[in-house]
Amino acid sequence: MVLAPLDVPTTAAPAPPDFAATLQQLASEFSAGATQLLVAIDGTVINITRVAYITVLILGVFLYFTRLNRRLGRDLIAGGIILAILSEYVFPVLVST
Repeated sequence: MVLAPLDVPTTAAPAPPDFAATLQQLASEFSAGATQLLVAIDGTVINITRVAYITVLILGVFLYFTRLNRRLGRDLIAGGIILAILSEYVFPVLVST
């Protein structure tokens, strides 16, 4: 009885997945998704503040010039201007840094 070698191809078993690379890929995907979410939230907040300060300014002008409540109208106009400056100039600079 002669033992003959079998012609079985010797293929290497696939390497186990690299845990660090998988974790890094998941972290980068999460970071990209979180960045997209924050950009969407930032745009929404800017639109909401625009509606807010425009509404406050319109109400302030209406109250001031109809003499229904001049002091409140003046305060609403000042508040609307401050809100507009903060939301259009100051907050975007703070968020971008």
